[in-house]
Amino acid sequence: MISPAGAEALLLPLGLALGIGMLIGVERGWQFRDGPAGSRVAGVRTFALLGLLGGLVGLALSGPLHWLMLLLTAGAVAALLLGYGIEMTRDGDFSATSALAAVTTIALGAFATHGAAALATVGAGAMLILLALREPLHRAIAATSETDMKALLRLVLVVFVILPLLPNHPLGPFGALNPRKLWLVVVVTSGISFVGYALSRWLGDKKGGLLTAAVGATISSTAVTLDCARRIRDGSSGSAEEAEVAVASTIMFIRGLFLVALLAPLAFAEIAALVVPALLVSVLASAALLWRSRGAGSDAARREVKPPGLGIALLFAATVAALSLITAWTQARYGGGSGAIVIALGGTADIDSAIAAVGALPPGSIPLHLAAMAIAAPILFNTLFKLGILLVVGGVRRTLWGAGVLLAAAAALAVPIGASVFA
Repeated sequence: MISPAGAEALLLPLGLALGIGMLIGVERGWQFRDGPAGSRVAGVRTFALLGLLGGLVGLALSGPLHWLMLLLTAGAVAALLLGYGIEMTRDGDFSATSALAAVTTIALGAFATHGAAALATVGAGAMLILLALREPLHRAIAATSETDMKALLRLVLVVFVILPLLPNHPLGPFGALNPRKLWLVVVVTSGISFVGYALSRWLGDKKGGLLTAAVGATISSTAVTLDCARRIRDGSSGSAEEAEVAVASTIMFIRGLFLVALLAPLAFAEIAALVVPALLVSVLASAALLWRSRGAGSDAARREVKPPGLGIALLFAATVAALSLITAWTQARYGGGSGAIVIALGGTADIDSAIAAVGALPPGSIPLHLAAMAIAAPILFNTLFKLGILLVVGGVRRTLWGAGVLLAAAAALAVPIGASVFA
């Protein structure tokens, strides 16, 4: 017998199982709302009952009636498959989506009452999104070319095949090279490039590229700069890409200040005094370049959007590996007295690491002005690093405006840094 308190505790999980079934039933009913009445094997009520059945199965799995509930579930699944089989034969529509959705609804209901309510909720949300995206997904598949598939397969190779196979521990001279962390550079660079390619195919070069720069800069403004330089090299007009570089650099400054406030608040005032002038220059320059690029070709039909390759990403990873080796050598050569120098060098390609390193230092271990330098210096080095990437990969003559913005921001950062050093 179940006590009143136990019965009350079961109501919420059973209600969740029932609610999951009803939600999926509503989506299925909406998808087939134009069909004649009685033509569907399962609608809102049937899916609600399937969710409830799954919830009862989840409750009975650890009890004496679990075999009976499993038998009832098998019968319900068999009836569903038979009904959907007859429907497919009658209509000539060979889609197993609704049948699989019905079976999954039973499973989610069971999870909801068997101690995995969070998994059931997330699974139901994911399934609803997939079911509702039927038309957009079909349109996307219809518009996908062989080139698009090759670009996607390259990304899958980088992320899901190579990355899990790499060792995640230090190797090489000074233990400075972690293969998995280095390959993450390739993953981030390739991922941002692929997202930019997909958005450019969908929204056009200018809108897609600008959205990629804004979002991608929250992960790595260097990777965004590298992708923009690649597109300029591959034949883009350049003005829109130069604006994207400026926007990414601006977001990098803002993001850096936000992380400092979060991770190293004691040094925020000193760091802001060094970085804010460069931020203001970058904001003004970004606005100017966006205004300059407003008439540039922004429609993807004006030129073929080329998919990203792996060569530039691999070259970038090799550069980061070289910087890691230089940083490790500096630390080994000059020892503990080189804390600020090591942090500055190590943050050249990854500013976050410099900010986190300063934030992790015990209070008073280094003076605040040195802590500020240890963060401002890698921001300066990173800006100059992006300047070099833009000029080398994109070409000097085709990136003068973008290079000028990065150079101006670097100068606005170098002046207060120099004044702080010689004060």
